[in-house]
Order: sequence, then structure tokens, then C-alpha cells
Amino acid sequence: AYTLTRRFRTQPQRAGIAAIAGSALTHPALWASAGALYPSLGPLTIPLLEVAIVAIEAVSYRVIATKSWRAAGLLSLVANGASYGVGLLIELL
Repeated sequence: AYTLTRRFRTQPQRAGIAAIAGSALTHPALWASAGALYPSLGPLTIPLLEVAIVAIEAVSYRVIATKSWRAAGLLSLVANGASYGVGLLIELL
């Protein structure tokens, strides 16, 4: 999120704070619910939870970093997509 601030015309510090605040709220919920949902959702569990997390963290970006819902959603999508991609890469290695 910090590196995308020029593209979305936001302050790097505010985007960083928004990323930390959003993650502090969503990641504990992700890990707490993933185990419970896996028996019914299987391999779709994490991707579906990530969709919810992108939406929730977009609120953090909107409140803290940007005045645009579109920019907030894109910031959240790119940041979480990168995080998810790195997680997949680590899992494969």
C-alpha cells in the first residue's frame, strides 16, 4: 500500500497506517474462522475469506488514506492480492 501512494494520490504514511489498522482487524478474524470454515468450503476457504477482507480493509483505506472509495478498494485489492500471492508462493516452495 505504501508503494502505491503516488498512483492513488495519498500520503504514504496514511496508507501505511491504514494497511496496519485494517490488517490488525482482519487477520485475527481470518485465522480464527479459516479452520472452522475449511470443512465446508475446502480449498475455497482462504480465497473467499480474502474477498471479505479486501472489502473490510477498503473501509480502513477510505477512512484513513483516501477520499475515494474506488482508490480505497483498489489499494486494498492490490495490497491483499500481493499478500495472497506471496503466501501461495511460500506454500509452493
